Amino acid sequence: MKIFITGGTGFIGRNLIDFYCDEEIFQYKRGSDLADDLKYFKPDLIINSAAEIYKSELMWEPNVLMVLECLNYVRSNPNTKMIQIGSSAEYGPMPRATNEQDRINPVDIYQATKGAATLLCQGYARNYGLNIKIARPYSVYGKFERPHRLFPRLWRAFRLDQGMKLYQGYHDFIYINDFVRGIDYIVRNDSTPAGDIINFGSGVQYSNFEVLELWEKIFGYSAQVDVITTMAKSYESEVWVCDTSYARQKYDFEIKYDLEQGIKDFIEVADYHEENV
Repeated sequence: MKIFITGGTGFIGRNLIDFYCDEEIFQYKRGSDLADDLKYFKPDLIINSAAEIYKSELMWEPNVLMVLECLNYVRSNPNTKMIQIGSSAEYGPMPRATNEQDRINPVDIYQATKGAATLLCQGYARNYGLNIKIARPYSVYGKFERPHRLFPRLWRAFRLDQGMKLYQGYHDFIYINDFVRGIDYIVRNDSTPAGDIINFGSGVQYSNFEVLELWEKIFGYSAQVDVITTMAKSYESEVWVCDTSYARQKYDFEIKYDLEQGIKDFIEVADYHEENV
């Protein structure tokens, strides 16, 4: 299988490249001509994991226009599959577990641009009968995470005695090994509807302070963590959890790593490589 991956230098993209290492892969590099690269490589599958998460003024091109470029290629080459890596953030704050039938309710530019990309994917898939699916991950963690993220910072706090601040927050964590396996479930399943959305989470919510308690349990001691009882952003929700029933029923997908198992594996990988911390 020939797989065209965007965002290959990012957290999810690098793990996808590792997972599909036995396939023929084209790693798109930002700044190259996307349309020309697609025409040259002629992929069987496009996985779009590219996104700008932090700088709102830079989000339009990678979060929307790149998606549109990929969609136009698939429209002209309808035997090509496409997986769009969306985000659970598209739902916005909700008082309960979110499911695939919930409408998007963005409260910032990132959420809005990711939601716009999802709608484009659904429109193209349904209007032109294309094999395009949208994977919405919740809080993914694991190898190749950026150093500023929660788990790398906790690893440095416990292993390197580097102090850190920890704000309150609520997440449904899914280990990267489970998530990339979930992507492959979508790739291998052609019987579900065009434009299908699939949530990927554990179905269990943890507060940041509960996460810290798990790290303390695993290490057997406390680290220099300054606990701050408020949330980092005023609009963050006290509920952020995935309804996993659709992925389980339609794709037979269930996670293999609970949070404690995932943290232990993360620590083992970080201790050995130190490349994601």
